[in-house]
Amino acid sequence: MFPRAAAALLRDAFDHDAMHVGEVGLSGADDLTVATVARSERRAVVTENVSDYAAETDLVLVCVLKRKLPSGGAQARALAELLDRWATDNPDPYVGQHWPT
Repeated sequence: MFPRAAAALLRDAFDHDAMHVGEVGLSGADDLTVATVARSERRAVVTENVSDYAAETDLVLVCVLKRKLPSGGAQARALAELLDRWATDNPDPYVGQHWPT
């Protein structure tokens, strides 16, 4: 799971409407539940577990590998910056997998 601080940074530093599953009572929820909530709220899912969402065909899925991010306390900032760049470049993302760089 990605750090909760990344969602806070996306909101506070970059003015995005971001939420962490832990902030909305979905920590430990199965992937189907997370996907269902994301669809109903028209949100993207940011995940490293691409295979878990492979069957989801009507979801914006943002795939990020933790090994591409710094470890420790710098991870939240790096993830927030990566997602901000991606969101700025993709204001109306297509349904399917996205691999921000």
